[in-house]
Amino acid sequence: MSILLHGDAAFAGQGIVYETFHLSDLPSYTTHGTVHVVANNQIGFTTDPRMARSSPYPTDVARVVNAPIFHVNADDPEAVVYVCNVAAEWRATFHKDVVVDLVCYRRNGHNEMDEPMFTQPLMYKQIRKQKPVLQKYAETLISQGVVNQLEYEEEIAKYDKICEEALNRSKDEKILHIKHWLDSPWPGFFTLDGQPRSMSCPSTGLSEEDLSHIGNVASSVPVEDFTIHGGLSRVLKGRGEMVKNRTVDWALAEYMAFGSLLKEGIHIRLSGQDVERGTFSHRHHVLHDQNVDKRTCIPMNYLWPNQAPYTVCNSSLSEYGVLGFELGFAMASPNALVLWEAQFGDFHNTAQCIIDQFICPGQAKWVRQNGIVLLLPHGMEGMGPEHSSARPERFLQMCNDDPDEWPKSSDDFAVRQLYDCNWIVVNCSTPANFFHVLRRQILLPFRKPLIVFTPKSLLRHPEARSSFDDMLAGTHFERIIPDAGPASQNPTGVKRVVFCTGKIYYELTKERSTRGMESEVAITRVEQLSPFPFDLLEKEVNKYPNAEIAWCQEEHKNQGYYDYVKPRLRTTIHRTKPVWYAGREPAAAPATGNKKTHTTELKRLLDTAFNLDAYKGLH
Repeated sequence: MSILLHGDAAFAGQGIVYETFHLSDLPSYTTHGTVHVVANNQIGFTTDPRMARSSPYPTDVARVVNAPIFHVNADDPEAVVYVCNVAAEWRATFHKDVVVDLVCYRRNGHNEMDEPMFTQPLMYKQIRKQKPVLQKYAETLISQGVVNQLEYEEEIAKYDKICEEALNRSKDEKILHIKHWLDSPWPGFFTLDGQPRSMSCPSTGLSEEDLSHIGNVASSVPVEDFTIHGGLSRVLKGRGEMVKNRTVDWALAEYMAFGSLLKEGIHIRLSGQDVERGTFSHRHHVLHDQNVDKRTCIPMNYLWPNQAPYTVCNSSLSEYGVLGFELGFAMASPNALVLWEAQFGDFHNTAQCIIDQFICPGQAKWVRQNGIVLLLPHGMEGMGPEHSSARPERFLQMCNDDPDEWPKSSDDFAVRQLYDCNWIVVNCSTPANFFHVLRRQILLPFRKPLIVFTPKSLLRHPEARSSFDDMLAGTHFERIIPDAGPASQNPTGVKRVVFCTGKIYYELTKERSTRGMESEVAITRVEQLSPFPFDLLEKEVNKYPNAEIAWCQEEHKNQGYYDYVKPRLRTTIHRTKPVWYAGREPAAAPATGNKKTHTTELKRLLDTAFNLDAYKGLH
């Protein structure tokens, strides 16, 4: 049963309360009724209700879903018990939210050191005269002859003794067993000392047969007499052609990752605004009959005879409340793949509290692992400041790996790095790598949050395709993708290595080809930004001994990846060379709102990336 405990000031003041109430009856988010208990002590830290809300009661926000609200005098324990029984019965009978408003007071200040007389002198003069509720209730029971004074005192002494003994026992505890905390919600997930059961990850590839089967279902309608939209027929036909040609685009790679995990009994839950179709009309996981209202079909649930269920749900227009819900779902279900997708990456900023308080420091602060996946569409497409940046700099700034220190080497370097980090941040440039990173998320022997900067224009880019060969058994997620062109054939002749991540790679290769510089400039993609692939990048740098090193990004210099990557690249090369920058100038907004300016900025950064004289004399 879902029980939430609130303070009165927060209940009226925090928007998350309203967002959560509106999840209460949504099919994919309901808990079938929550009991909300409000500890209404008439004050928020030092703020009067007159300054804290515009409604008579703090609980008036619950009227938005017509939840019953019980106001009860918390100095009357029997009335409180009665009301709580009614609330529990209401929830059990009608599966709807219910609110208990405990009208009470706070005997001391906001904490034991606080002096409430500074700000509420008259109220606290009255509170000082109040008998504590325990004393009041005891006097009532004694006057009614239910208990006598001796029994009351014995009961108090018995409870004090329990507390004292617990305090003394706690002093004898010399070791804190993290395992007892870490594993408590997930029985059997870790070994006795709180370690994962292994420190390796199997191949995330699939058999040709499975890839073809999932692709064929993804390009069909598995229900008879079901009329789909004409435009969708073209999409499904296009998928069918790709499967015949043994290639996948972004949407099909995602389909194959999900479908294969369902076969292995992994429940998948994808939620967010408009995720069923996809913001960019690329996903189409829920088909709608064009002739019958509310008749839908989810082909992914028709893949295998005994597969796990696939839940895909358009969320309410809430980020904070919904991401909090998904985080809880992932915390309770280590063997489910739970994904939340922002409509555009920058929209995660209204859920920043969930990210800062729970996802980023989840293991360090709360001793809880969590495998939630955030899909954040990101990329400078000339769409203006509100729809361009998923703010990668924020996620990278909160990564706990040391930029100045090479991680300890071990046989399982890549997996050990994943285990030691607080979250994984990737920007995949190929559908196959996206497929692998989603499967790796579940096949790892532990759980870490995964932040994926997903593409927009690359969803349909003819070059952003992967072959089945990149997804077969034995293949893995590639933390970096080295240059495989003419530059790599004659590395000593390369004058500059450009490191980049994500979509800008395709603009860089196009520009390099236009300038005929395939032998002079190598372009290496960093697919996993955190934890940083020191080992692989060292090999790349050593491969091109005569080359300058540049980091290229489409984001502004004070945003994106540069501030994160530069010190780590310097550590990788043991500070033997400078790391140059090619990208947009610093700016306050994430992107310009003017298409012409956008194009000019892009041309300028590509010029910088390929002008081999750009950094001469600069040190």
